[in-house]
Amino acid sequence: MKTLFPLSLILCMTSISNAHDGHSHAPSPETKKKIVQLNTEPAKQQFVVFQTAPEATAPELAKLFEPFKKTVNVRFDKDFLFVESNGMPEHSMMIGITAWQQQVPLPQSYTGANAWRIPLHPAPAKNPLSTKEHFFRGAIALAVNGVPIFNPIKNDGKTDTLKAGELDQWGGHCGRADDYHYHIAPVHLEKIVGVGNPVAVALDGYPIYGYNDPNGNPPTDLDWLNGHKGPDGMYHYHATKTFPYLNGGFYGEVVERDGQVDPQPRARPLRPSLSGLRGAKINGFENPKQGSYVLLYDVDGEKRSINYTVADDGSATFNFVSQQGTKTETYSPREGSGAGGSARNGAPSPDEKRPPQGDRPANQPDGPRGGGGGQGGQRLGGGGGQPQGGGQRQGGGGNPFLLALDANRDGILDKAEIQNATTALLTLDKNKDGQISGEELRGPEGGRGKDGLLESDRPQENRQQGDRPQGGPRGGDRPDPAGGPNAGGPSAGGQRGPQPGDGPRQPWILVHADEIDLDKNKIISREEIVGEATKAFDGYDADKDDTLTAAELNSRGGSRSAMGGFLKGHSKEIDRDGDGFLSRSEAVGNAERMFAKMDTNGDGNITTDEMEASRRE
Repeated sequence: MKTLFPLSLILCMTSISNAHDGHSHAPSPETKKKIVQLNTEPAKQQFVVFQTAPEATAPELAKLFEPFKKTVNVRFDKDFLFVESNGMPEHSMMIGITAWQQQVPLPQSYTGANAWRIPLHPAPAKNPLSTKEHFFRGAIALAVNGVPIFNPIKNDGKTDTLKAGELDQWGGHCGRADDYHYHIAPVHLEKIVGVGNPVAVALDGYPIYGYNDPNGNPPTDLDWLNGHKGPDGMYHYHATKTFPYLNGGFYGEVVERDGQVDPQPRARPLRPSLSGLRGAKINGFENPKQGSYVLLYDVDGEKRSINYTVADDGSATFNFVSQQGTKTETYSPREGSGAGGSARNGAPSPDEKRPPQGDRPANQPDGPRGGGGGQGGQRLGGGGGQPQGGGQRQGGGGNPFLLALDANRDGILDKAEIQNATTALLTLDKNKDGQISGEELRGPEGGRGKDGLLESDRPQENRQQGDRPQGGPRGGDRPDPAGGPNAGGPSAGGQRGPQPGDGPRQPWILVHADEIDLDKNKIISREEIVGEATKAFDGYDADKDDTLTAAELNSRGGSRSAMGGFLKGHSKEIDRDGDGFLSRSEAVGNAERMFAKMDTNGDGNITTDEMEASRRE
């Protein structure tokens, strides 16, 4: 930008400055002469030009997001475009989903250092990677409305989310952090951006168009990545109505780490993830006012809803409405990070409990689940489902609901027991106030140890001796530094007592830091610990049903890692709902809680200072 100042003004300013330099306010003879000359001569258009730095021109890639500038912000440097959003589209969400994990859309903080980063100068990769074998975690693209797009194949590496009924009418759903995202190309955005314009950008920097090229014709020469070079010679991807639906991999260079493109923003969970709700179908979603949402669904014909509000501070209140009444939960972001959340005021939602034995979540394959002795049915710690102690099945004694409902203690809820459910549950209402509180479920001692913590909430490596669940592993056992099959659990010969030379017990993560720290940067990230738990779980999950039985945990193959040994040795403690099976959410959730205990500043990383601070003297 150029700024112009008249020469006469500059001369006057110079005269005043010179007068002060000599401490005389009277103009000199030379100055008087110049003033008279300027006042008598015709004005001349003489200007002095000052050059200022020109404003940076926004890259072409930034223009793709302009139609959504009210909700999407962009900034850039010489190498990258940074896109900020809350991940919430303006259209309705979740309608039509029939395989539902009980998650609802919540705003995310994709801003600042947690913004999306897209290369401004994409370069072809020497060895392009396919989404059929890679990138089953995290996003692979970003829609122009600021909503991330994940691999159409879910994180089990085989399930097509569209065919499985997990997506809404726009091709999206919510992840375990209540983060809304698409799994197919959002072609519906062409109604806003215009046909022939990109609807998304892959994380390698190449744009994604709809079904047609900018000239209006469908492409006929798409490569195995679902892309080609247009008439301008520039490479781009296309949406298709069949798999892979969008970019089938990355033509450009990307970094793969822990099964996803790295780096990329992290969704921050506010509440615990839940399991699939069988028989559910989402019929409506409303946003009556800012920060207020209503999700309508039915379960086997019974109409239900979740009414929830999100405050400016990130906290959220959920009202779960069903024929049985309304349950309320309130969660607040963990201080310092917004990641994780703590529940206040209220019991779990009516749909939060895992379905009874034999009723697996809707997104899991059918198969044996009961205690009949087969691999698919053996409960944790059980001997093929044989009764013990009054007919109670092994591993099933930790769930007070099942104990109340299962009158004959055969481990199965028959028709008569289901019909008598209301009467049976009232036996848990010790104070006869018509409600069942958490304290009533935990029993007279409240399930708490000497330090006041619930046994299920205490870090696994710091369980108090004498506070462990009956028959469970000894909570005070030192983790096996070698990471053997019994890491963190009792030895084959029984409970491990104090040994000669034993020093202070150390947190499990600290003992196995070298193994978990995959990039060897002396920092343990949340992604690394979650990835380790996921890998260990997958190693045991032989039938890939997202549930571990005792037979799977004791199989000869299994997961040969420190985390694998930890899951095996502490399976009963990690089984928080006490149903005798270990779910993926329980295994990963336990790892996240262990991580949170050491991540004192809540920034998603455990530094060497935090590791040292965690050492118990």
